[in-house]
Amino acid sequence: MQYEQKITSAIIVALFVFIVTIAHNQASGRPLTPSMYTVDEGSIEGYAGIDLIQTKSAYTKECLNMNTGILPGIDIRFSASMLQGNIHELSNNTMGDCSIGIWHSFGLIFNTVSSGMVIEVGLPTAPDAYYNETTFPTESGFTTCAVSFVAAYNNNSTTMIFSGSYTLMPQPGQSVFEGLSFNVSRSSTWSSLFGFNPFKKGSMLYYKKLSNDIMSFSLTAVYDMYPVMPSLSFYFGDRINNSPVYGEHGLPVLYKGYNDTLFLVTSLGIRYFFSEKTYIGTKLLYNVLRDYDYSLQYALGIEASSVW
Repeated sequence: MQYEQKITSAIIVALFVFIVTIAHNQASGRPLTPSMYTVDEGSIEGYAGIDLIQTKSAYTKECLNMNTGILPGIDIRFSASMLQGNIHELSNNTMGDCSIGIWHSFGLIFNTVSSGMVIEVGLPTAPDAYYNETTFPTESGFTTCAVSFVAAYNNNSTTMIFSGSYTLMPQPGQSVFEGLSFNVSRSSTWSSLFGFNPFKKGSMLYYKKLSNDIMSFSLTAVYDMYPVMPSLSFYFGDRINNSPVYGEHGLPVLYKGYNDTLFLVTSLGIRYFFSEKTYIGTKLLYNVLRDYDYSLQYALGIEASSVW
């Protein structure tokens, strides 16, 4: 009973401490689609969420994001997470995946489609999945680099958001940026085109190193029933070589806990706006393709965001 009261208190605090000010027509980010909201110069957007994640075992993941506008149409995005592996011991925390990214809005194309791109670098803060495949399968624990293009089209009360992403994944025990060089005094820097030559062995983008990379796509529909805004998302993708990558214990390393190769995930969410600038939300994520008992089954979460 005391444990349940502590969890309830934590949820209430997460909801009301981080309840926010964000215009409802800009709340276009969903769990499976990058946010298209561009923070104004000098402003900061904060986000907090907590998810109950069910794999072979259950654990919670607390997320804190901060976006800050630096130039017109450009903002920097920071994210951090904390994992609660033993839900009966609130002090037993483990750092989860963290990232830093930069978003650039392209504005409207033909005055109908809004678009932009985000480059996100995943930081090696969580336990490395190559050496611990099953404890926290939703976390990577190694550096990644993802480039995503996002576009949205609004038709009356429905907004369709599409994104396509390419994620560079490192070889086991390596950094995804291994082979990147800006030392102009070295001939290898020029022959590798600073690491971007796909035909130069040892360069960051050497084509044989790209076999583990992930290509993914997402589609989200947001229906404006203000003050209620429900959304439905689908997210799918695969490794470039459609082959598993195995960790130290001979088990496949899963991408975000979904699957080792082809994956398909769906998410249903809803946000309630107390006013045009204040909302809370809840979401349910379900993993459709599960080939392993330690794959993500579902995640149930609550969220809130703020701009100041």
